[in-house]
Amino acid sequence: MIALAGTHPALAATLERAPWGLTPEGERAEMLTLSTQSARLTLSTYGARMVSLQLPDRDGHSSDVLVFPKDPTTLAGFWVMAGASVGRFANRIANGTFPLDDRTYQVDRNLGPNTLHGGVKGFDNRMWQATAVGDGVEFHYVSVDGEMGFPGTMDVRVTYRLLHQDGQTVVAIDYAATTDKPTVINLTNHAFFNLAGAGQPLDGQAITLAADRYTPTSPDAIPDGSIAPVDGTRFDLRHATGLTAILKTGGMDQNFVLATPSSVAPSLATPVATVTDSASGRVMRVYTTEPGLQFYLPAKPPALNGTPAPGFSLETQHFPDSPNHPAFPSTILRPGQTFQSTTRYVFTIGRS
Repeated sequence: MIALAGTHPALAATLERAPWGLTPEGERAEMLTLSTQSARLTLSTYGARMVSLQLPDRDGHSSDVLVFPKDPTTLAGFWVMAGASVGRFANRIANGTFPLDDRTYQVDRNLGPNTLHGGVKGFDNRMWQATAVGDGVEFHYVSVDGEMGFPGTMDVRVTYRLLHQDGQTVVAIDYAATTDKPTVINLTNHAFFNLAGAGQPLDGQAITLAADRYTPTSPDAIPDGSIAPVDGTRFDLRHATGLTAILKTGGMDQNFVLATPSSVAPSLATPVATVTDSASGRVMRVYTTEPGLQFYLPAKPPALNGTPAPGFSLETQHFPDSPNHPAFPSTILRPGQTFQSTTRYVFTIGRS
C-alpha cells in the first residue's frame, strides 16, 4: 500500500526555477526542478510536462528514468507528447466526432480520420502558468470554447508533487478541471519511462498489470465498445512479463480495464501496474483513481540524438473513444461539476 501519511512524515521537495529554452513553436519555456534527498524531478511550463526524473539505483548511482531530449527545440522531432499533460481528450476519438446532449461535435483530426490526444495542438503544445504550491508545482491553463473543436471554456489545473517517505520516491499528479458548457474530458500524463535509464536496453525489465479485462479494438486502435477478459490473450499481464518478450510480439498499445463501468474507480490502496528492473533494482508502482490504463510499448522506439531510445508509457485515463460508447465510464463534464483525478508513480529499490 502506498504510504503518503503515517508515523514517518513525507519530506517535501525544494524548488528551483530557470529558463528552459525555446519550444518547437519558438516560445520561451521555463523549467522547474523539485528535489528531495534522493530524487530530482524537472518540469516545464510547455505542456505542463515532466522533463527529467533522476533516481538512484541499488548502488546509489542516479540515472534519468524519463526518455526525453535535452533540447526542447528538438522535441517535435522526437515525440511532442513525451512527458506532457495530455488533453482535452487523451487517447482516441473515432472520426473526430462525438454526440453530446442534442449535438454532434467535430473536433480536430490529427491521426488519419481520428483524433488523438486532443488534436494537433492539444494541451501538450500549450504554454501553462506555473505556481509553487507547498511541496510541488501547480500548472494552470484555460482552454477556450471551441479550441480544437471542443465545446466550453475549460479551466484546468495539474499539480505535481515530489515526496520522499519510508524509502519511497513518490511523484504525485493531481488533475482538476471545470467548464462553463457541457463538454468531454480525459486527462493523463504521457511520460516515457525506462527504469534502466534513458537510452539503455529494456532487458531485465518486466511488467505486471492488475487488470483481468481490456477493451478490444479495430486495427486503428479504436475500441469496438466491448470489454473482454484477458485470459488466453497476449494482454494477460497479470503475472510479471518481460518487456522484451512483449516487443517480440509487436509491442503494445492497449487500454486495460481497472474497474467495472458501473463501479467506483480504483482506490489509491493497490497498485494497478508494477514494473521491475533487475539491473538497476528500481521498482515502479502506479496507483490511480482512473478506470483505465493505456500501456504503450512501441515496437519501433523514437530516436534520441539519432539513437533508438526504448521505453514505455503507463497512461492512467478513461477509456479511448468513451464519448461514443455509452457503456464506458462517462467522460462528460458539466457546469457546476469539477473533474478530479489522481495518479501516483511510486519508486523503490527492490532486492538484488
